[in-house]
Amino acid sequence: MTANTAAPAGDTTGARPRPTVGWTRQAIRLARTEFTLFMRYKTAWMYLALPLFFAFMTVNLPNDEVVPGFGMGQMAMVATIGSIGLVLGVGHPSNVFTARRESLVLKRLRVSGVPQLAIFGGVITAVVVFSLAIMVMVAVLVFGFFGSLPRDPLMLVVAVVLSSVMFSLMGLLITPVVRNAESAQMISMLPMMVLLFLGGGLIPLEFLPESARMVIGFVPSVPAGEMAQTAYSGYDAFRGFGDGQEKGYLELWIAALPSIGIMLAWIAVLALLVRRYFRWDPRQP
Repeated sequence: MTANTAAPAGDTTGARPRPTVGWTRQAIRLARTEFTLFMRYKTAWMYLALPLFFAFMTVNLPNDEVVPGFGMGQMAMVATIGSIGLVLGVGHPSNVFTARRESLVLKRLRVSGVPQLAIFGGVITAVVVFSLAIMVMVAVLVFGFFGSLPRDPLMLVVAVVLSSVMFSLMGLLITPVVRNAESAQMISMLPMMVLLFLGGGLIPLEFLPESARMVIGFVPSVPAGEMAQTAYSGYDAFRGFGDGQEKGYLELWIAALPSIGIMLAWIAVLALLVRRYFRWDPRQP
C-alpha cells in the first residue's frame, strides 16, 4: 500500500481525536464576543450612562453630616455604586438574549454543544467588567465633588461583582416572560426602577425607621449599596450608622457578611430559576 492509498472507511486507528474545549475557555471566547457586541450596541451605551446620571442626581441632595466627614448627599452618591450592576445586569442580558432567542442564535449554540455556563458566563463577564469600569467613574465623581476615596476598595469591588452577577441572572430570568427585544426593554424597566428606589441611591435609607430598614435589607439592591457606603466611610452602614464609631477592616468585613450572604443567596435562587425556566427556543411553550 502506498502512502497515497486511502485507509479503509472503517479504519479509524490513524484518526486523531477531536480536542475538547472546556466551558471556561468557551466562556472566555464568548465574553470577547460580548465585549465587541456591547460596544456596537447603542442601547448598551444608555445602560452605561444611567448610573452616572443617577450619581449626578444626588448632588442636589442636602449634605447634612451622617458620620464625621461624610454627609447624606455624599453617602447617596456612593450608594449609587450599588445600582450599577442593577442597571447593566437587568437591562442588557434581558434585551440581547431575548433578541438572540428569537433569531434562533441561542438554539444553534445549544445544538452545537456549547454548555449553559459558557453561554451565560460570557454575558455575565461582560456585565461585571463594564460595571467595574463605571464604578471607577463614579468614584472619580465622588472624589471630584467631595474629595473622598474608599477606605476599603476591595469591599467596593466585591459589592459590584456580586451585584453584577446577581442582577445579570435576574435579567436572564426576564427573557422567558417576554416575546421580543422591544418588550424586554420595557418590562425590564419595571423591576429596575423599583429596585433603584429601594436601593438607597435615589432615596437615602437613613430616613426610614429601623424596622423598615431591616425588612428592606433583604431587597437585592440594598446590600451592594450599603457595602459601598461602608467601604467608603469606614463606618458600619449596615445598621444605619447607628453607633457612629469608625471600624477596623476586620470589623467592617464581619459586619458585611450578612449582606454578602444575602447576595449569594439571591444568586443561588436566581441561578436555579434561570436553569429551570430559561427558554432557548422561541417556539417553546
